[in-house]
Amino acid sequence: MSFSQRCKKEVLKKDALDLKGELISLIHFIGSIRISEGKLNVIFKTDSNGEARYIYKLVADLYGYSPTFEIQDNPDKKNKRDYVIIVEDSDVSDKLVGLMAEGFIENYEDIEDVRLDEIKSFLKIAFIFRGSVNDPQRGYNLEIVSKDENEASLLKESMDTFSLNSKLSTRNDYYIVYLKDSDKISDFLAIIGATKSLFELENVRAIKSLRNDINRVNNFDNANIDRTVKAAANQLTAINKVKEAGVFEDLDDLSKNLANLRLENPYLSLEELGEMINPPLSKAKVNYRLQKFIKIAKDL
Repeated sequence: MSFSQRCKKEVLKKDALDLKGELISLIHFIGSIRISEGKLNVIFKTDSNGEARYIYKLVADLYGYSPTFEIQDNPDKKNKRDYVIIVEDSDVSDKLVGLMAEGFIENYEDIEDVRLDEIKSFLKIAFIFRGSVNDPQRGYNLEIVSKDENEASLLKESMDTFSLNSKLSTRNDYYIVYLKDSDKISDFLAIIGATKSLFELENVRAIKSLRNDINRVNNFDNANIDRTVKAAANQLTAINKVKEAGVFEDLDDLSKNLANLRLENPYLSLEELGEMINPPLSKAKVNYRLQKFIKIAKDL
């Protein structure tokens, strides 16, 4: 099971964020209306047993009514089954149609006029039926797909109500509302109640961050070693050149002593060389005297 599927399964096991808000969103995304014997029926069809049971429970919890639950063959689909929730009671159907007619999705004007729980419900249902999120091991990307530009704009505004800074793009004939920032994806999962998935994502982020820190330290150490080796090689070349030119003995005893220590210990750091002098020299003073050899060598 993919990370995206686990995330959806998790939120479907939890209580509704807002019963009316989620049913409004469900009618919008997967609901349909038919007339049977002169009465309205509201129908929800999905290829997921878990999603169907969740919808069944929402209707039952809000109206105290048990809708019809059917399993229908569908040879055109991979799992070859559709799970259908049918609200046949005319009073309940009328109430659901009324919810849809009065809901903010169909009458949207200003997101600031919509209750936060309704916005959260809209994002939750949209993610379940139109969304996906990458396995954090492979990168960070959460997206919700829409065929309608107005719907996509509403999704974007809904996300941005929570400062998610979502992006909107097109792909073929579809509109894609997406997040690529791992912090924002974590915030989105928290909004829809996917706390277990959120912790899984944060755990992956922490491990990646630790690995990056270790790599940075290793790269820094390797760079320091390279610089130390290169500097020592330049110092050795300069000291030998000064000696070959016959001007070594003209230098002061401390400089000559330090030069001989460098020749004998080509891989020691400046700090370690300074500690071998009596009394010890600081790194800056050791570097100053060795740089004098490089300057003398250049002038020869």
